[in-house]
Amino acid sequence: MHYCYLILIIIFIACENNTHENYHSFYEKGWHTDSAITFNYIVSDTNKTYNFSLKIRHTVDYEFRNLFVFLEDKNKDTVEINLATKSGKWLGKGVSNIREVEHFIAKRRRFANEGTYTVKIEQAMRYGEKERIEVLQQILDIGLIVSEQ
Repeated sequence: MHYCYLILIIIFIACENNTHENYHSFYEKGWHTDSAITFNYIVSDTNKTYNFSLKIRHTVDYEFRNLFVFLEDKNKDTVEINLATKSGKWLGKGVSNIREVEHFIAKRRRFANEGTYTVKIEQAMRYGEKERIEVLQQILDIGLIVSEQ
């Protein structure tokens, strides 16, 4: 019986293909609109495909139901990450007042060349008549996960 659990654990670990997982913490300062977060990752096998996702950790005191970010790698794009339903129920998992949401941004991406690549992320939140929210509060961490398919 114990061997079954051991085999399952080994299979689970063997199936985990994360090649890169890194986080940036904002602590109590908040995420300033001019603060671009840069993540570097290495592609060492051009025969494989890669999935990309962002993980957002926030408190339940975050005042919006979504998060808009500018995402730049080979192209620049605006991405909306839903953190709560329209009724206000948090979508992320967590305990106490911290929630974590994973948002897939690319699936099965191929690379022509091995090497180091960069993803740059900026918060792009706007509210009402404000051109931008200078300092976004209650976002604790943002992470980039690049995993082999």
